[in-house]
Amino acid sequence: MTGEIMRKCLRTAGPFLIMLGIPLLLLSCGFGRSVPSRNYYVLNYKFSPVIPPGSNRPHPFSAQIERFDVQRIYNRQNIVYRFAPQELKWYEYQQWAVRPDYMITDLVQTHLEAAGLFNRLSSEFLDARPDFRIEGTVEALERFDAGDVFYGHMAMSFKMLRADTGQQIWEYSFDERKQVYQREMVYTVIALSQIFQNQMNAVVSQLDSVLTVVNGEQIPEQDVPAIRPSPLPAQSDTSSAARKDPGYEIIPEDSIRRR
Repeated sequence: MTGEIMRKCLRTAGPFLIMLGIPLLLLSCGFGRSVPSRNYYVLNYKFSPVIPPGSNRPHPFSAQIERFDVQRIYNRQNIVYRFAPQELKWYEYQQWAVRPDYMITDLVQTHLEAAGLFNRLSSEFLDARPDFRIEGTVEALERFDAGDVFYGHMAMSFKMLRADTGQQIWEYSFDERKQVYQREMVYTVIALSQIFQNQMNAVVSQLDSVLTVVNGEQIPEQDVPAIRPSPLPAQSDTSSAARKDPGYEIIPEDSIRRR
């Protein structure tokens, strides 16, 4: 009698148990869990270049911005992080909004345009040959993650060449780390933006002097950069952009004067 009652109960409650069991099964398989959202970042800062007294900007030259090369391991939208020099990984949900080669090139061009160094600056010259080409390489764009200590790390090199002969007349490089005190990725991106802004201000100052020399203008002796090679500096844990070695080279020969 008891067995018959149980069978009747199962027949009556069977559809209900099935409907109740499906959601439980889905939850057990993880279908009910929320999927982390991707966060997208860009390097950005306020463009406010300071034109020093005596600068003759814009200089009577045109320049073409070539797309900057980015080392292959960094030239992807996933942000790179590193635990040790021998080990690096990519964040799955922390990404650049734009691929780094496009992002860096656009930022360099925007900064130089705001500085007003050239009478024409563009990534394309279809009607005439520019006077100079500006090129560069990104050797590092990453986050150092030590668990409780974080750094933004960026390393780049720049150079300017005569467009007609390909002769290099200026180069500059830096390798800098800046400590970050918050775990959230946005603070690392802010630190990288600050590194880039400081270094671009140095680039603008040096190019201003280079173009003055090439154009044959007179500038104070103390403002003329020293002629020296520029090896890539060792990594530093400081965020200061000031360096005793200017890290760039000028070749103010008669052969590179604008004809």
